[in-house]
Amino acid sequence: MPQSNVEEREILFLPTNQEHDDISNFAAANTLTPPKPPKNRTIIEPAVFLIYVASVLASAVLQNQILYQTCTVVYEYNVTVCKPMLGIVPETNQTAEIETKVQPYVANIIMTSSVISSVLPAFLSLFIGPWSDKFGRRPVLVATFSAGFIGHSITTILAAISLLTPLNPWVYILSNVPLALTGGTCALITMVFCLVSDVSDEGGKARRMFFVDGALGIGMLIGNVISSYILAGTGTIGVFTIAASIDLLALLYLLFFVDESLQIQHERKESHLREFFKFGLIKDLVRSCLKRRPHYDRAIIWCIMFTLVTTTFVTQGESNVFYLFLRNKFNLTLQQFTTFNAVTICIKMVGCGLILLILRVLFKTPLTVVAMLGLLGCFTDSLIRSLAQAFWQMYLAATCGFMGGINSPMLQAVLAGLVEATEIGKIYAVISSLQTLSPLASAPVYTGIYRATLESYPGAFYLLSAAIYCICLVLITVLFIMQRLGVKAARQQSTA
Repeated sequence: MPQSNVEEREILFLPTNQEHDDISNFAAANTLTPPKPPKNRTIIEPAVFLIYVASVLASAVLQNQILYQTCTVVYEYNVTVCKPMLGIVPETNQTAEIETKVQPYVANIIMTSSVISSVLPAFLSLFIGPWSDKFGRRPVLVATFSAGFIGHSITTILAAISLLTPLNPWVYILSNVPLALTGGTCALITMVFCLVSDVSDEGGKARRMFFVDGALGIGMLIGNVISSYILAGTGTIGVFTIAASIDLLALLYLLFFVDESLQIQHERKESHLREFFKFGLIKDLVRSCLKRRPHYDRAIIWCIMFTLVTTTFVTQGESNVFYLFLRNKFNLTLQQFTTFNAVTICIKMVGCGLILLILRVLFKTPLTVVAMLGLLGCFTDSLIRSLAQAFWQMYLAATCGFMGGINSPMLQAVLAGLVEATEIGKIYAVISSLQTLSPLASAPVYTGIYRATLESYPGAFYLLSAAIYCICLVLITVLFIMQRLGVKAARQQSTA
């Protein structure tokens, strides 16, 4: 499931008059109005927190388990020699040498897993957004939360079987299938942001989206902090069992304490599943993305979409090789790795919170300017990591990049303010689809760079990340200029 955190585009043909009438009639039969449920029934942040605790708790341990089983089953090394790969104790020189041979094989498993988790969710995401605009956000959320629970349950069963008989590590890819069938992590986060957008006024969108990102970040923080201790106390199966239990708790919270954010009135009884695969929804989606909008709004939407997708490309690509990089470069144990992740998340959360308080609350700084500072922090972080020769320099990178991460909620808030409530699901669907597809490109790119530079310059992939963040920073600067020009044009029209 998610580790992540987070993170929709479009292309279409204009409909004929008949098609337009068909879509209009269908929309009239499935009316969505802005929600008015009690506010305490739309607080989804606790569920987001729990689901990310479970995801991060299991993810690093799963990579260690794959390393260990690759060493013992595929390369047939002695169990004693391979045991340090579980991440509990430091590696010996012999184990480090063996792991250098094992890591490229493991990188291929991780890359394949990323691809499987991308193809089907990317296709489904195109339907999920428009479908949720008509039938609500809650069904998609229930499906994705359930899939997270099933996925970790499968991982638990496979890990238990591996204790009884040698098990090829490729079988762990099966745990990705349930979430892939429901749209993946991007579908989950997209629906969360849609729900938040549905129930928030213009002034509260940025704040609520920051709270969602905060719940996500705190979940990742807690997951990183406790994973190594749970592993040491209960073993691999214990970690996966606890992760599945937390997923179940998140699902129960969603079922009993979160209401639908849209009021849906059906004049006819139809199969929701059959309506899901109506390609008229895709036409509606493309029309929303391509239609002309005043004051450069369409160009601004496209710039935001491109930035959100490319930053996801970076984070997904780095996630495939980050742990392997730290083990190779600095010989970290799992506890050192999770501690570093926890500290990094704390630094970014505190930094982003202060930036939001000072710039947005006190000085009313435009959202795009805050997003630019976030991208600058990401660029600085990646550049320092690429040059790091000692582990303390990784902490320096996190400190210098303390603003990194605030760009995403700020840009999502800008996006939500540019489109109507009945369109936001469609726009997010395109973004979600492209974000979900990004590992298809980022996984082989980052894995290829890492494998090619494994012995000479293992941090080379961070140079690519820094370059991409630099491009995004320039693009958002252009976006800010377009916004200023749009405001100026609107004022001139109002005074004409």
